[in-house]
Amino acid sequence: MTPNTKQRRSQKQFTGIERSLQRAWAKGAGLIDEEFERPMIAVVNTYQDFSPENFHLRQVADAVKAGVRMAGGTPCEFNTFHVTDSETFASVGMRYVLPSRDVVADMIELMVEGHRFDGMVLIGSGDKVMPGMVMAAARLDLPAIMIYGGPTPVGRYRGRKVFLETVYDGVGEHLRGELSREDLKGLEDNHFPFSGACDTATSGNTAGIYTEALGLTLPHSGTLPAGSNYQLRAAKYTGMRIMDLVREDIRPSAILTKRAFENAMRVGMAVGGSTNMVLHFMAMAKEAGVDVSFETWDSLSRTTPTLVKLAPSGPWGITELNEAGGVPAVLKALGDLIERDVATASGKSAGEIVDEALIENPEIIHTRDNPVEAEGSLFILKGTLAPGGAVVKASGVAKAMWNTTLRARVFEDEESAIDALRAGEVQAGTCIIIRNEGTKGGPGMREMLGATSALMGAGLGETCALVTDGRFSGATHGPAIGYVTPEAARGGVIAIVRDGDEIHIDLAERKLDLHVAEAELKNRWQAYVAPEPRVKRGYLKFYSEHVAPASEGAVMPRF
Repeated sequence: MTPNTKQRRSQKQFTGIERSLQRAWAKGAGLIDEEFERPMIAVVNTYQDFSPENFHLRQVADAVKAGVRMAGGTPCEFNTFHVTDSETFASVGMRYVLPSRDVVADMIELMVEGHRFDGMVLIGSGDKVMPGMVMAAARLDLPAIMIYGGPTPVGRYRGRKVFLETVYDGVGEHLRGELSREDLKGLEDNHFPFSGACDTATSGNTAGIYTEALGLTLPHSGTLPAGSNYQLRAAKYTGMRIMDLVREDIRPSAILTKRAFENAMRVGMAVGGSTNMVLHFMAMAKEAGVDVSFETWDSLSRTTPTLVKLAPSGPWGITELNEAGGVPAVLKALGDLIERDVATASGKSAGEIVDEALIENPEIIHTRDNPVEAEGSLFILKGTLAPGGAVVKASGVAKAMWNTTLRARVFEDEESAIDALRAGEVQAGTCIIIRNEGTKGGPGMREMLGATSALMGAGLGETCALVTDGRFSGATHGPAIGYVTPEAARGGVIAIVRDGDEIHIDLAERKLDLHVAEAELKNRWQAYVAPEPRVKRGYLKFYSEHVAPASEGAVMPRF
C-alpha cells in the first residue's frame, strides 16, 4: 500500500472527523495528532522477565522503535509470549510449548488486523515464537521484518564450556558419582554469563539462523550476541528498514518463495540445526502457500553437506559462528547450492549478500570440498516402524550406531524412561521406545531432551537408541529418532511395539524397521486398547482434537 496511491490502513483507522473517538482513545496513551499522520508500525515483542532469551528484549524493542521514528513512522509496541522450552523439559508443562506456536501466530493476527497497522517488526526469541511469527507474517502478508533475540556467549566453569546439554548431562554424571553436587551447581550457576539463548544449536538459535536465511531479517542479525551494541544497532536499522518496506509495499509473499525456503533449509542442515526445523518449515511454508514435506527434507539433505559442527554435536557455539561470518558466510560456503536470485527484506538479493560475505574462520565454516559430513545433518527415515517417516539429527549420532539392531524397551511417557535410565535399569543394546507423546496423543508433542540427556548421562549414547513419536530439542545429541509417523494415538505401529521386539536402524539407508511378523502384528492390533486421553478439558483438549500430524507440520486448522 504505497501512501501516494492508496490510503494506509492506519489512516482509515485513525483519520477523519468520524474517527475522533478512536484518536481520543489513543491519545489517552500519549499519542499526538502528528503520529496518526505517519505509518503506524506494530512492534511485536516477546519480553518476559523470567526467561534469559527474552529478558533483554525491552532494550531491543526500544532500539527498534527509535529506528522507526527516525525513518518517519509511529511505533506501537505490544507483547506476545514465550512458553519457555528449557524451563519445561521433562514436565507436564512441555505439552504446552508446541501448541503455543500457532497461538503466537493467531495473537499477532488478531492484534495487527484489529488495529490495522501498516507494517510490523517482529522481535522473537524461542523456538516456537520464531516460526509463529513467520507464520503470522506469511498469513497477514503486510510489510514485515524480523530480528532475533540472539545467543549469549558460552558459559565457562573450571575451564569447561557450559552449554545447555552440559548441565542436563551433568545430572546423569552426578547420579553415576562422576560429578560432585558442588560441580553440578557450578555448571548450573555458570551456564549463562548474560541474557540470551544458550550458545548451542538449540531450536531457538536454529530459528534465528533460518529466519535470516529465509530473507526476513537484515544480514548477520540472526546470530548477533543478545543485548550487544551490535544487536542494538541492528535493531535500529531494522526499525528504519520497515519504513522502506512499507513505502515500497514489499510484502512477505515476495520473499517467502519456494526457493527461499530451500535456501533456508540448506543453511539449517549445513550448520547441524535442530530437528524442530522439520516441523516448523512445513507449518511456515503452508502459511506461505509453499509445499514442504518430509520428502523435500530428504531430497535436500542428500545434496547438502554439513559445513559447521555446532554444539552439541561439535565444539562451536553460535556466537563463534557469528564471528566466523554468520549466516552470510554459510550461504557463501554452500556456493551454487544457493538460489541467488531471491529477494530479502534487506533490499538485497541472496546473491548480493553472498558476494559481500567473508568466511572469517574456515576451521568453523568448512568449504564444500572439505565438508564436516558429505550430507545434511537431518535424515528422514522410513520403514515398518515409521511408514510415514521419522527424523534424526544424524550429525549427533556416533558412527557405531548408524547401522544397528536393538531390543525394544517400551515406555508410555518420557518420565518413565528417565526414571528407568537414572535407576540403571536400561542395558546396552536397548532401543528405548517412548510413545503416546505425539501431537494428538501427548497431547502437544513434548521434546524429549530429558530422556536423551538421561541416556547420555548414563553412558549409553553409543550402545542404545531412543525412538519416539514425540520430538527432540536442538540441544539433543546421541541416537535420538523422533517424529515417528503415524504416532501411536493415530494408529501408528509404534502403539503395539512390545518389550524385546527387534528394532533395526540403518541411517545410511534411511531405514527404521520393526522386525515382527505380520501375523503377530495383526494379533496385537486385535487385542489393542487405546489409552484414555491424558487431558480432558482446556486448550490441550481442543488442540488434541484439531491438530494435524507431525508429518504435516502440527498445524491447527487455519486454512
